[in-house]
Amino acid sequence: RDAKGNKDRLVPLPRATLAVLRRFWQTHRHPELLFPNRHAGLKGAALARTPLDRGGVQLTLRKVVAGCGLKKTLPLTA
Repeated sequence: RDAKGNKDRLVPLPRATLAVLRRFWQTHRHPELLFPNRHAGLKGAALARTPLDRGGVQLTLRKVVAGCGLKKTLPLTA
């Protein structure tokens, strides 16, 4: 309820994206978090108490970009 007028923010989610997110959740099966903070790796993700923070998202995105062989730097801002 952080949107203007104390309303929920709703975003359409394509079925293909939902399928990918469900497959990802199967890797850790955290009861509350879709993106748990994984200090202990994927095995410890189910026990995480906090969501993945901004730095974790940025680090993961940088690794994905590097793994794809992209040469351009990726400016990351919040």
